Amino acid sequence: MSSTATYIRDLDPRLKMAIAMVLGPALWALGPLVVAVCGAILLAMLLPLAASQPLGTKMVRSMFFFVLFWVLMKVVLDAVAGNAPVQIAQDSGILALRLISLLMLGLCLALSTSARALGLALSWAIRPFVGKERAWKLALSLALMIHFLPLCLSTMTQVKDTTSRRCPDCGFRQRMTIVPQAVIRNLGQKTWNQTLAVAGRGLESPDAWEPDFDWSKHDTAWASLVVLCAAWLILG
Repeated sequence: MSSTATYIRDLDPRLKMAIAMVLGPALWALGPLVVAVCGAILLAMLLPLAASQPLGTKMVRSMFFFVLFWVLMKVVLDAVAGNAPVQIAQDSGILALRLISLLMLGLCLALSTSARALGLALSWAIRPFVGKERAWKLALSLALMIHFLPLCLSTMTQVKDTTSRRCPDCGFRQRMTIVPQAVIRNLGQKTWNQTLAVAGRGLESPDAWEPDFDWSKHDTAWASLVVLCAAWLILG
């Protein structure tokens, strides 16, 4: 699994970002069978990537609980609207499939590519259109936004574990009060830490976002495969 994770991380960030930008909206437009196939592939990629992270498995578990919450909300709303049970089950299953696939896509991108690498990929892509000065600012914004995706999940997992150890007798209502407050407070502290880290590493200047990539034959092979699959879906 570690070799698979290393292989995925070594792929060009521009390729991974392009795939995510195309596949993300497509997961809401493609048929359920195609989404299920994409989800199975993403799951096979996510498991080794998550296993290499200290809190990776718990992050994946939190993701599935998030999907379960919204699916249950849809079931309740559809039931109140008077939809047929078969239709409710079908619509809820499709929503769960799309949400899980979309979240797995985001986690795969965040766990396989550093935030700075994705920022560099964005800077490389948009520099011809917006210029160097605006490109590095957008790249920095994207890097910070992507960095906070796994950070939020890991913070929530840590807070839940700490609450379980320190307050084992807390009821559900108490947990729903303590956990969100602690997560927001911790994320506020981490935001300040990230600001200091950006300034300390000199990432607030255009020179820090000069793209420097090395396209390999593996990137060419995967890019060709993705293009062929996209052409097959469009023409089919």
